[in-house]
Amino acid sequence: MPSPDTAGMPSAGTVHRGKPTLTVTKGPLQGQVFDLDPLPVVIGRDPECDLFLNNMTVSRRHAIIEKEEKRLVLKDLGSLNGTWIDGKVSDHAELTNGTLVQIGTFSMRYHS
Repeated sequence: MPSPDTAGMPSAGTVHRGKPTLTVTKGPLQGQVFDLDPLPVVIGRDPECDLFLNNMTVSRRHAIIEKEEKRLVLKDLGSLNGTWIDGKVSDHAELTNGTLVQIGTFSMRYHS
């Protein structure tokens, strides 16, 4: 049975080549790797989210990663603390290899 801290986490700790991932580079889950497949991936503090970040700095439904045409985009879902992409607050941004995503106290690096 998964612990409350890891419930709902897509393939934490596993790297799948050829699939997009987010790697936590700073924060409570540093070193964890999350597969972003299948899409869309809802990120938030609610355990029902596809990518569960259990921290009060994260909104219940904070952001979503989805496909737009042939690219992956991250959209903020009206979160209280905002979503930061490469050091700037963003409501909507394309994810490219190496993009830095910050949600609450979690800094994550996107890999395509």
